[in-house]
Amino acid sequence: MDKNVAFQSFAGQFLIATQTDNNSLFGRCVVLITKHSKTNGAEGYIINKPLVSMSPAEVFKDRPFQFLGEDFHIYSGGPVDLDHGAVLHSTDYHALDTHQVLPDLALTETQQILDDISTQQSGPKHFIVMVGKSAWAPNQLEDEIMGNIWIPAPFSFDLMFHTPDNKKWQEALATLKIDANLLAQNAGKA
Repeated sequence: MDKNVAFQSFAGQFLIATQTDNNSLFGRCVVLITKHSKTNGAEGYIINKPLVSMSPAEVFKDRPFQFLGEDFHIYSGGPVDLDHGAVLHSTDYHALDTHQVLPDLALTETQQILDDISTQQSGPKHFIVMVGKSAWAPNQLEDEIMGNIWIPAPFSFDLMFHTPDNKKWQEALATLKIDANLLAQNAGKA
C-alpha cells in the first residue's frame, strides 16, 4: 500500500468478494466491516454464509429456546475467533455492551442478547447470529482492495436483513452496477 495515500476507513461498508468459487471460504461472500483503523486493522462479519454444521438448538441449548422460524440460521462470521459469538442487529435493541455500527445497525457480543432473542420478548426485530469473525492486520485490507480481492460497497439494511442469503452477493454487486455473471466469467483474467 502506498504510504502517501490518506487512510480511508471502510467501517460500516460491505466488502464484496471478487472470488467466485463458492466452495472457498470467502468465495461469493459479502462482509460487513464493523471496525477499521489505521493502527488496528479491520474486523467484520460474513453476512451470507449460514453454517450447516450448527443448528440454532446448539446455540440456544441452555436457554428457553422458542422456534424462530425456518429462515433462522447461525452464520459463519469468518475464520477468526471461532469460539466468539456476535449478533448484528437493528437498533431497536440495546444492551450495556451494544456497539452502534451505523445509525440503523448495531453489534452485540454478549450472552444477554441470545437470551432475549430466544424468548422473543425483548430481542431485536432484525438480527443475524454469527460464530467467528473476519479480521485483517493493519494495511492488509487496503492491500487486498487494491489487489481487487474485495470491492467496497455501501451498506444496505434491506440487503442485509431482507435479501435471501444466496442472492446477497449478486444483489450487492448490482448496487454498484456490476453484473455478477461477467465477474464470474472474467475471474482470474487480466
